[in-house]
Amino acid sequence: MRLSPLLLIALLAAAPLASCHDDTKPPAGETPKPPSPEPGPPQPDDTPADGGAEQPSSEPVPPSPDPAPQPPSPPSPATFDHAPAGAIPAGQGPGYLDRTVWSPNMCWPLAEAGFPNSQVYGPGGGMGPAGKPSQCDTLNYSLPWHDTFCEARSRSNPLCAGSGTGHQGQDIRPATCKKNEHFAVAAEAGTITDIGSYSVTLVAKAQPHYTYRYLHMQMSTLAVKEGDQVAKGQKLGKVSNDFGGTPTTIHLHFELRAGVAGTTTDGKSIALLTFLPPYLSLAEAYQRKLNGQACGG
Repeated sequence: MRLSPLLLIALLAAAPLASCHDDTKPPAGETPKPPSPEPGPPQPDDTPADGGAEQPSSEPVPPSPDPAPQPPSPPSPATFDHAPAGAIPAGQGPGYLDRTVWSPNMCWPLAEAGFPNSQVYGPGGGMGPAGKPSQCDTLNYSLPWHDTFCEARSRSNPLCAGSGTGHQGQDIRPATCKKNEHFAVAAEAGTITDIGSYSVTLVAKAQPHYTYRYLHMQMSTLAVKEGDQVAKGQKLGKVSNDFGGTPTTIHLHFELRAGVAGTTTDGKSIALLTFLPPYLSLAEAYQRKLNGQACGG
């Protein structure tokens, strides 16, 4: 049976979205949190309680297989330096080798530049390099990009090899190591279907109705609310380190989820709302931005 687009959007809006962060809304009657501090670099009380791993220490990162051998990457017209999709260093997770550009027309989800890389294994992360404890280290704010989909995490992700667990999206540091300053924007025109304690969910209006999730923005100053219709490129909120009751590193966690069933380039089945690797879609969107192509439309 073929679902109408309107019915599909309704189902997407109503469907529960399991998150690697188990995001929930504040309980009814709870006193709202005070606004986050003004824009600026992280303060001493911003030390990530999770070590940058975005998961409680009670849920240790499971052992994972070494990355599979990387196939030759297709020629890229990119003018910026980025590591191949799925290239996860040994011991940091299996990565995922699918080369599908799932959302070929999406907008780069930040108003400015950004640096996709690991919050866990980069400086300041829970498993970062010794002697480089600061999340503001220049290594975190320089090229090349690094894919983090299927990086070793304890959360369920059926596309990840081995235990079927891994990072469910892409972590992106903003243009500078300052929170509450750099805006995240809508990847597509659509509807804000849910706002949790540290997440914003956008369901795209156009087929195949991808679901995009933005985590760790400054929740007290969001530019949108549940039910809002947003345009492509519209400001949603400022990248921060909000993570419920504890801070994480300053970054945007960006997820892309399937709007319809399908198949990856390596033959794996994709079900509705499956987590999809966003890295190549982000790379193409960023190149369009560098080329001066407007995000809206």
